[in-house]
Amino acid sequence: MVSGLREGVVAMAVRRRVGSVVRQAALAVGAVSACAALTATAAPAMADGSELGRISGVELLNSAWSFDKAAVSLGFTYSTLDQRGNQARATAGLYLPAGLPPAGGWPLVVWGHGTIGIGNDCAPSHRTQSARNRGYFNGILDSGYAVLAPDYQGLGTGGNFSYYNTAVEARSMLDAVTAVRSLPVPLTGHYVLVGQSEGAHAVMSAAAAYARNPRVAPGLTGVIATGLRTNPPKSLREMFRSSSTGSANQVGYAGYYLAALEELNPGSVTPYLSDFGREYVEKAATECLSDLVADAGGRRPAALVADPDNPTPTFEADIRSLVSYQEDVIPADLMIGYGTADIDVPPADTPAYGPELQSHNPWVRVSVTAYPGKDHSGAFLASLPDALDFLHAHLP
Repeated sequence: MVSGLREGVVAMAVRRRVGSVVRQAALAVGAVSACAALTATAAPAMADGSELGRISGVELLNSAWSFDKAAVSLGFTYSTLDQRGNQARATAGLYLPAGLPPAGGWPLVVWGHGTIGIGNDCAPSHRTQSARNRGYFNGILDSGYAVLAPDYQGLGTGGNFSYYNTAVEARSMLDAVTAVRSLPVPLTGHYVLVGQSEGAHAVMSAAAAYARNPRVAPGLTGVIATGLRTNPPKSLREMFRSSSTGSANQVGYAGYYLAALEELNPGSVTPYLSDFGREYVEKAATECLSDLVADAGGRRPAALVADPDNPTPTFEADIRSLVSYQEDVIPADLMIGYGTADIDVPPADTPAYGPELQSHNPWVRVSVTAYPGKDHSGAFLASLPDALDFLHAHLP
């Protein structure tokens, strides 16, 4: 009885907080009628509940962390699972377009962000958005779509994100969808997953998890993945070789991969690092990408390990275990985009990847679009018109 009373008190507190934040947001944009639309009773939520996707906190986000076209920006904390399958907390941002919602609510885009870092301070909902992301999502919001942006578990919740961890990314995405539906915000029952780079892996991971159990977060109607790393065990081994070329960011990506592998299986990475590599992987646990890349002083991923041709004795198997997702069942239409000049995630295997997925999934449409001359970020921005066409076709 005491436990039930405690849960009831927590649920009431969260409902009041949701209503308060939404009212503040509505007043901030001067929409009295929107206030009435957004202050419906929230579903009960418990900070320590056993169910995933339960909300335990809501806040009004600083406008400096938002997008120009977002009339309302909310942040919330919800329950999910960590890399060891234990219940944990995660955070997300929700960005609403201007004006009143259409009949049935705003259609929802669920955004998987690219690499920012794995440390607690790298949560994108509490950082200034990049010019690239502002350009893209201002276009999305201006077209009348709401944007849900999970931070991934471990970012902003007092821990570390397990980089490119299929299970963590999938749960972070799908549990955020469950959570946002308990907020007093009118959203349609359908959504499309959109991801760039690491986020492309996150939305593919979420789609694979959805295929196994669509009741987790029902309503998925499409997936957009740009800058997708299509064969990580192969491409990452190549990235570590002394002869490899690519963007300066690759040494930062390498540090995050190595940190994630060592965290999951202590002793699997550290004995095989160079002296510089041990120091660098330790920094990777807390530093966001731009600072971490600067710390490398121009060094390449090969500098992190004693043997660049064989980073660890079980490197490819460990990477496969970390990043692999089910590819034989794609639950919704898929759009893949890449830049032919991408040197962050070289697209050598991407043109053949779409047809391979299509052969396994004849019941959905898989398209692959090349953006000639575009680099990693350029292809993402160039894909916006195609993404808007896809959203129009897949979000009723």
